[in-house]
Amino acid sequence: MALPVVPSTNIGIYNHLRESTDCQETTNLSLASICSGGSYNGIQNTFGAAGGPAFQFDVGLGDYLTLEFPPFEMSTTIGGGYS
Repeated sequence: MALPVVPSTNIGIYNHLRESTDCQETTNLSLASICSGGSYNGIQNTFGAAGGPAFQFDVGLGDYLTLEFPPFEMSTTIGGGYS
């Protein structure tokens, strides 16, 4: 079962990106860490078995978002569905 699709407007780190990546943390969320899976400013978010960093969002036909490296832009995650 695919995780929720990130909406195209009003994206929230907690209620959209955290859920869509299966991020285990509910506080101290880092957009950079959620996007790349790395550690930034001492924050590294972890992901459940059904999720992963946002750069792994499948946007169709095996194409993935390029969110591994800065800049980490919230707008780049719009419409990405994780599968």
